[in-house]
Amino acid sequence: MSGMTTQTNIDSSHFINDSLHLALELVNDLLVQINEIDLLTNHNNHFSNMNLTKISLNLTQFVELTTLTSKLISIKKNIILDEVKKSHIHLLFILKGINQSQLKGDTIVLEDLIKYELKDNLTQWKINIIPKIKKSINP
Repeated sequence: MSGMTTQTNIDSSHFINDSLHLALELVNDLLVQINEIDLLTNHNNHFSNMNLTKISLNLTQFVELTTLTSKLISIKKNIILDEVKKSHIHLLFILKGINQSQLKGDTIVLEDLIKYELKDNLTQWKINIIPKIKKSINP
C-alpha cells in the first residue's frame, strides 16, 4: 500500500468518525426539540411553524449527513448498511405524514407522529444504528 493510499484511508476514517459524531449530536438536538414541542397547547401558529421548520431543517441535515456517510462507508470500507436505508425510508414516511397532517391542520396526528414515530426512529439511531456503524468500521 502506498503512503498516499494509507493517508487517504486514514483521512476517510477520521471523516467517517467525525460525521458519525456529528450525526449523534444532531439526533440529540432533535430529541430535545421533539421533547420541547407542544402543538396542542400552543395556540400560536407562527411559533409552532417555527419549531416544526427547525425540526425539519435539522432532520434534513441529519438525513443528508447519514446518507453521505453511509455511502462513504460503503465505498471506502466495503460495508453495506441496510439498516440506514431502512431507517431513511421510515423517516420519509414519517415526514410525509407530518406534512399531510400539517396541511390538514390535524395537530393531534401531527404531534403523535413527531412525539412517537419520529422520536422512536431517532432513538433507534442513537442507541442502535450509530453504535452498530461505529462497531462495524472500528472492529
